Amino acid sequence: MKKILNYIFMAGVAIACMTSCSDMLDTKSESYVFDNDHSLDSANDSVYSVMGILTQLQKLGERYVAFGELRGDLVSVPVTAPVAYQALSNFDACDEEAEFGPKRDFYSVINNCNIALARMDVSIAEHGVQVMLPEYAAIHAIRDWTFLQLGLIYGAASYTEEPVLDAESAEREITPVGLDELVVKLISDIEPYAAVRTPDYGSIDGLSSRLFFIKPALLLADLYLYNGNYEQAAAMYYKVIKDERFCVSYENANLWTSSVRGESVIAHNKTYTTEAAVLIPYASDAKKYHPDMVNLTYNDSPGMVPARWFVNDMNAAQHFHIDRLGITNISGYLEGDLRGMLINRDGITQESSFGDVTTGMSSNECLVTKWMLNGTLYPSVTNPDNHLMEDGAILTRSVALYRIPHIYLRYAEAVNRAGKPSLAFAVLKYGLRGEILDDDTKVNPDELSDKVEWTDFSDPMFDQNYGTAMRGRGLGIAVEQAVYVIPADASREETVEWVEERILEEMAAETCFEGNRFFDLMRISRHRGNHPQFMAKQIGRRFDDPAQIESKLSDINNLWVR
Repeated sequence: MKKILNYIFMAGVAIACMTSCSDMLDTKSESYVFDNDHSLDSANDSVYSVMGILTQLQKLGERYVAFGELRGDLVSVPVTAPVAYQALSNFDACDEEAEFGPKRDFYSVINNCNIALARMDVSIAEHGVQVMLPEYAAIHAIRDWTFLQLGLIYGAASYTEEPVLDAESAEREITPVGLDELVVKLISDIEPYAAVRTPDYGSIDGLSSRLFFIKPALLLADLYLYNGNYEQAAAMYYKVIKDERFCVSYENANLWTSSVRGESVIAHNKTYTTEAAVLIPYASDAKKYHPDMVNLTYNDSPGMVPARWFVNDMNAAQHFHIDRLGITNISGYLEGDLRGMLINRDGITQESSFGDVTTGMSSNECLVTKWMLNGTLYPSVTNPDNHLMEDGAILTRSVALYRIPHIYLRYAEAVNRAGKPSLAFAVLKYGLRGEILDDDTKVNPDELSDKVEWTDFSDPMFDQNYGTAMRGRGLGIAVEQAVYVIPADASREETVEWVEERILEEMAAETCFEGNRFFDLMRISRHRGNHPQFMAKQIGRRFDDPAQIESKLSDINNLWVR
């Protein structure tokens, strides 16, 4: 639409020259694009251009989390939260730009991608290798991911591949494209780059630069999954898993160290950063811009807290094993998914993804601890707005867009809908490795009879692959057949939906509060052909009057930020 193009032009995004790598984690830098006469005809040019675009992407990190969680079912918004948070949570119209920043920030990222792509000569080769192709593909992926966020947040986007360089260009009229049509366009755009490697510039400011880039195959998998191309989605997720040698490690499981539950191994609370596959990075310098996730979640006046139904469900779930070493010694079934609150035999609470924090609180609300536990402490920085931070400020150095278990769970979602529910369930209960797929009591051999590549986990690289649910519900579920099982008398359709609901539960336990939830609900509701009724029922669980919000969300237009 014309208004968006004018926003971009008036913001002055098509000015200046290229940034240096040393500035790329500083979002205050405005030197990240090119003037009208500048062309990109060297490998160094392509490096600088993609780094500058990543700098601008930083502005979207906090919004990614907020828009993905506030409208989902896992968090509630207390009266202490900003007005915009409360309005988004209630699906009311609000001035979200006043709280989160202008919508044009998304289009500025897109426009800078368009400028770089228009200027880049991808045909340049050295020793027969197209040296600028990795950056060219990476910029396509950033642009398409940003377009997808607009569609998922607002229901439509003004799609254009043409750069806005002057006032005349800004006057062009662009008709907004609805989310479903947008996804098809994005699939067509990113498909040619699915096999292109990710750029790697080594460590930058203490972070691995390989994690800064959205892998084209991974984005393509998400687009296929949303669009109902389940086998293609499974193949793309598998490609990423195999190429990157990703495994779900049981070393990150939360476990009791003895049968008396006196002490526990809390290994899961750092997985947000240690298992990141793609992230938006922020500077190590505390004076630079950082998302405000710790203050918004771990505070005596929080902006969002775990929904009470979610806390209760996590506490009511069973876990089946207590000893990391004796995995065949089932010691009984205990209450609680250990990725939530850990309560030992003496009634002492230990923090994991969320904890029972009463210090400075007027009520015994649980607080989200994931961002606090995965932040970086700066003892010399004071934080007067957060009375729970007595030893300094804890700042967020990265926002993860994908994590390893997150990718496996989406793979499970795809293969389940592709007609392989026992294989999908094995992702949760056992882990995908050769011995599991060879056991017909764990995976139905009929599901493997087509011998498609994306079901092959026989390579020894997968020998350390374990089920996602085992990390909170105990290693014992991998050997005990009587618990956590697919109903024996269910029809194929009922089995697929039962497994899908378990996947959705696992997505909550593994990736809660990270920005995915609303979009996960939207996508699974779409799989079921009754969009948005399924997600409306899920979201209604955090409201005092579920029927009222379910009725409101029966109109798809009320799903979008407006």
